[in-house]
Amino acid sequence: MNRTHFKLIAAFLVGTTFLSAKAQETLLLRNPSISANNIAFVYGGDIWIADKNGTNPRRLTTNPGVEQNPMFSPDGKKVAFTGNYDGNTDVYVIPVAGGEPKRITYHPSSDVLRGWLNNDEVYYTTSRDFTYALSPRLYSSNIQMSGMDKALMMPEATQGSPSADGRYWAYIKNTDPTERDRVAFKRYRGGGMPTIWIFDTKTKEIEAIPQVKSNDVKPLWLGNKVYFLSDRDKIVNIFSYDTKTKKIDKLTDFRDYDVRSLNGNGAELIFEYAGTLNTLSLSNNKVTPLHISVNTDVMYKRPFYKDIKDDIRYATLSPTGQRALFEARGEIFTVPKEKGEARNLSNSPGSHERFPDWSPNGKWVSYISEQKWVLSVGADRSVRKR
Repeated sequence: MNRTHFKLIAAFLVGTTFLSAKAQETLLLRNPSISANNIAFVYGGDIWIADKNGTNPRRLTTNPGVEQNPMFSPDGKKVAFTGNYDGNTDVYVIPVAGGEPKRITYHPSSDVLRGWLNNDEVYYTTSRDFTYALSPRLYSSNIQMSGMDKALMMPEATQGSPSADGRYWAYIKNTDPTERDRVAFKRYRGGGMPTIWIFDTKTKEIEAIPQVKSNDVKPLWLGNKVYFLSDRDKIVNIFSYDTKTKKIDKLTDFRDYDVRSLNGNGAELIFEYAGTLNTLSLSNNKVTPLHISVNTDVMYKRPFYKDIKDDIRYATLSPTGQRALFEARGEIFTVPKEKGEARNLSNSPGSHERFPDWSPNGKWVSYISEQKWVLSVGADRSVRKR
């Protein structure tokens, strides 16, 4: 293989085709939150806000840093979020109408927003007490007075939600495995499973929501019930725990993808499922998908050239030794030894292909595709599915 052919394979166009004039639904919307009039979510590392039915989406933040966990204040006029703006992860607040985000926390440890106590106070997870404790703790800060940080009563907590009167807290002590996207937690049933505890701030007594060897996370206290996510039936779904009757109910019954990012307000829940945002009415348990179309000029959606010489994961020679197969960045390439052109056989930026191999006569190439079939590509680039 000569240097010219290798350069042809080492630089190819990566990206998506231009959007059609007709608006299409946008997927991979994350961390939804809901107020009386609006919803907020994360897309492309920025905070977006839309009307309650998903229409009229507009971007609230544009900083190159990553924003996450947007939460509406109780009056719906402000959005708090976690941002990495100045080389550190801290809590920020921005008006719903837009404007300059106001930094709330300044500690060098990571501060991850969890919610609001009232219109002037936010609470968040922080590791600033690691010198004295073995797990993170929940702190609160006043958004009007800088430096007014104080620890909540639970000595170890990573997530939590207070009752309406503030006397009780539903919280988890262990870390949430569903927030560790790079760690496989499916079917995990070890000692690190998070349990939801009900803490009485007056009597200091603790009650555990009954657990059946499951990961119970993201507690949300609305009315007399604590809503949470659990994989007690293998797939993560939404459950409720009635603090009066001690009864647990299963509110959703998805059997393919996990529910993620539970939030709520009043008589509505909002959550992420299969890349889309959905609301759940607590009056009738009806799930309503929100079809949101985000049209933006995000940089990563523009086509660009990528040097892939360091991304080649698999290579094999043809039976005659005249061409070679390469797998790089989810595409299958064939490159001649001396004369001819380098070809992208798969040419499918929307899926991942790997493990290419030649047929014994060298006329076909097979590979595995995310499109749920084995593909064979002929010398004339004709495709067979098996």
